[in-house]
Amino acid sequence: MSLDIYLMRHGKTIANEQGLVQGWSDSPLTEEGIADVVKSAQRFADAGIKFDAAFCSTSPRTKTTAQLVLQTTNQPDLRIQEIEDLREYNFGSFEQTHRDELHQLLAEKNGFAKVEDWIHAYRNGSLHRLAQTLARIDPTRKAEGESEFLARLNSVMFEIIGLSPRKGRILVVSHGMAITGILKNIDPMSTLYESVPNASMTRLSYSLSEGWKIHSIGDGGLRGSQGRPSLLEASRAKRMGHIY
Repeated sequence: MSLDIYLMRHGKTIANEQGLVQGWSDSPLTEEGIADVVKSAQRFADAGIKFDAAFCSTSPRTKTTAQLVLQTTNQPDLRIQEIEDLREYNFGSFEQTHRDELHQLLAEKNGFAKVEDWIHAYRNGSLHRLAQTLARIDPTRKAEGESEFLARLNSVMFEIIGLSPRKGRILVVSHGMAITGILKNIDPMSTLYESVPNASMTRLSYSLSEGWKIHSIGDGGLRGSQGRPSLLEASRAKRMGHIY
């Protein structure tokens, strides 16, 4: 078995534009979001890349994104398999909260006087402090803890392997925090706790002999991305004390 996996974050949504967190809730793609997805997908169409299977979460924003990609690569009839566990992190009762308000609350709950200090500690931490804190304080008990979230993502990626052909290119459309979690499961040092950009592509591979490999993180599809380091390079540099 040898698979090339193109892991894409959905295009920008209305909630993204408004600064609202959306995990299991949903909102439609913006016109800019649609354009960015098509721009990203066009690079693969221009290179003659075709997908042998396609997957997305059960959130409509990912299916819309997957449909746009396949239309652009001239594969509109390729079946898109929707898998529930590819969904974003569940924010529980904090769904649709403005991100600034959420980070202010998280800073207070973790003893930080300044929000920017909290964000730096969270991004560069060795565990998912956002998930751990929300799971602890959510009155509905629906917000996911780190272990629950990562276990779900680990399981779903192997489910996708089982549903895929033994060899080929696979399109997987998911979400920002979910993609970070997938990467952390493969290599905890591969990235910070920071979502890849909307409509960007992260490339993985899987084989029985070598397991999972990360080839690039968050490359492609976004305005101004050309000439900039990938998030994989940037994350490694930050951990070594260099800032891009």
